[in-house]
Amino acid sequence: MRSLVQTETMKFAALASCVTVGVCYPRLAMWTDRPYQLWFLCFVLGWAAFMLWSFIFAWHRKYTGEEVLMAKIRPSLWAAATVAGLIGSSFLLFGIDSVLRPLAPEDYPATMRAWLAMTLFILAFDQLFLCFAPFAFFVRLVQRRNVALGLTVLFGVFLMYLKARSWHGQFSALFIMTLFAWRIVAGYLSVHFYLNGGVALTWWWVFLLQLRHLVDLLK
Repeated sequence: MRSLVQTETMKFAALASCVTVGVCYPRLAMWTDRPYQLWFLCFVLGWAAFMLWSFIFAWHRKYTGEEVLMAKIRPSLWAAATVAGLIGSSFLLFGIDSVLRPLAPEDYPATMRAWLAMTLFILAFDQLFLCFAPFAFFVRLVQRRNVALGLTVLFGVFLMYLKARSWHGQFSALFIMTLFAWRIVAGYLSVHFYLNGGVALTWWWVFLLQLRHLVDLLK
């Protein structure tokens, strides 16, 4: 735990959390029915981001031997992430979105401005919460990369389960199985790309998934 409170860890976590809040601000500002003042939401988000980034800067490199931001670019890996992103985007567009849109319309942007704000939020905070920080926590806990990867994927599946319980609508068992299978595959790929190409590669693959929303917005 001493790694968590080192000056260097806290310094980088504070800087990263400020950037996270700045990137997420458009999404918070567009939240018209927010229950609290905008400044308070920014403060809460900043504090959460600071804690999550602290996990990453304290434990990721120590237990994996890899940098969070990798300087070396592997073209084959980026090509694989690009193909995976385009295939995943097509799968979501034609196999998932038509069912989920009526159940969770807030997850689907209605304007280009909303798409940009949502995409920035997903890249800046969703992946921090679903992938980067959980992996750092689990790898510190079990000190085995493969086990930490599996636990991170299961964490994402659990959050998907909690979200699915809030949906009010009729959907088949096959669709639920497909949705959870996708969550497992997407979670695995996010962590895999993160471990082999750093946060930038995971952001790239997730950005490609978000491009599918432009199909409807540009019609």
